Amino acid sequence: MPTSQLPRTLVSSTTPMAFALLAVVLLGGCSLGPAKLPATRMDYNLAVQRSANEEMLLNLVRMKYFEQPLFLQVGSIASSFNYNVTGTATGTFPDQRDFLRSIYYNYTPSISATYSDSPTVTYTPYQGQTYAQQFLAEVDFDRFVVLYKSGWDIEYLLRVLVTRLGRLDHSFDPRVGYFDLEAHRRFLELTKIIADMDDRGNLDIVTASPGKDKANVTLMTLRFASEAEAARVAELTGEDLNPKRTPQGHLVAKVRLVPVKERELALEQQDAGGFPTLALGLRNCLRAMDLLSQGIEAPKELVAKKAAFDLREHFSDVMDIRSSRTRPEGSFVAVNHDGWWYSIRREDTRSKEVFQLMLNLFALQSADPPKNTPVLTLPVGGN
Repeated sequence: MPTSQLPRTLVSSTTPMAFALLAVVLLGGCSLGPAKLPATRMDYNLAVQRSANEEMLLNLVRMKYFEQPLFLQVGSIASSFNYNVTGTATGTFPDQRDFLRSIYYNYTPSISATYSDSPTVTYTPYQGQTYAQQFLAEVDFDRFVVLYKSGWDIEYLLRVLVTRLGRLDHSFDPRVGYFDLEAHRRFLELTKIIADMDDRGNLDIVTASPGKDKANVTLMTLRFASEAEAARVAELTGEDLNPKRTPQGHLVAKVRLVPVKERELALEQQDAGGFPTLALGLRNCLRAMDLLSQGIEAPKELVAKKAAFDLREHFSDVMDIRSSRTRPEGSFVAVNHDGWWYSIRREDTRSKEVFQLMLNLFALQSADPPKNTPVLTLPVGGN
């Protein structure tokens, strides 16, 4: 082969290989977008969930110290992905005599790639008349039934939402230090009996329609394990539930749950064949948060300054929130407030479940923010 043909041969065989390598790298970058989507979506999912938990805990702490709660709704998350891949190749070009001494072209490829993720989160504050009306309005009976039918433990629902059942009052006002310990103990006993009844499958709460153009009614059926249990429930509620024996021998009471303010009217309208009525008072979302906040471990120096009332021993069995000067390790959720860390332990399954109930209740009660409400749009950085 003539010597003059060697450079052309080497160029035609080596140069395509270099460009092929560069093309593979460039084309490989095209799959980064779809491949990034699953991981990015999970990252944002976890971040939004963690943020919602921390926001709820922070507002519970604010309620403990008589501060105004504030919620922000995550309106949208926009994220832009940028990819940039460049490649260069440099080489030496020896003359023809070098090929005769077996010295060939020397190529040095250089490839660089950059990736950036720029997320922007839009927050909308919950405020305005519509929001206030729903947030401060008592939980209605239909939502109470929905929560019960969706599987939430009746014990949690009674402890968190019910302020009165029959003549048994379970209201309190920590702002003035009002708390009836004896009524609280009686309510806990009634709650335990009803919860045990539900565990046995002997409790049911339904919403029934009495007919066209008539308001729905809420009925509660209780099947007692014994006459003693029926008598104790009647004693605690202060009402005659009029239980009757079924053909199978079960002692069953079916009562109509009515709002406290409507009980007297319901009694007047009740005909001889109607169900006995039982007054049911429900808290609003704000007062439910107030109750759960009583399970917070308030630092002694803050209690001494009367920055908070200490009712923890009566409510920590339903919501146990610990306090510490340093951030707790391995907690389910933790927030800082005025130099103190407040947290729910990861192993505290009861508090975690009640906490999730509060999140669900807030979602049910709160209205969508008005469309003309100012929004807060923040670039949250990226890499």
